[in-house]
Amino acid sequence: MQRRNRKRLRIDCRLTDDQLDRIADLATYHGSSEHKTYPSPAGPPALRSDATPCERIDYVDINAALAEGIRRGCVSPTMERGFPKYVWGWLHGELYEARHLNGSGGQYKGYPIESPERPQDPDRRLDWVEP
Repeated sequence: MQRRNRKRLRIDCRLTDDQLDRIADLATYHGSSEHKTYPSPAGPPALRSDATPCERIDYVDINAALAEGIRRGCVSPTMERGFPKYVWGWLHGELYEARHLNGSGGQYKGYPIESPERPQDPDRRLDWVEP
């Protein structure tokens, strides 16, 4: 479901390849227990009544997609504690947006996004096929 009243984001990588590699090695998908109906690294399930439940995911796959998006520079220019605030990448043919968790050092939550939510991508960094 598209999030309302949201400014369209833009991919704007201002990091070197070495910086992207370092960040990709440290970043992890953590998720949010508020969207889970099953135990996860985010903790016991605590699904909010207004939250969209997440399907069970393979943490190896989602962490690989997060790292690949970072290495390809599919990141926002805004940084939080040394990590891009947003990262975009492909997982099982769907485009996902990962959001850095406030106060964390490299932990992200993520969610699939629809075409109208796709970030502006002037350098066409998202034009790749997942491995």
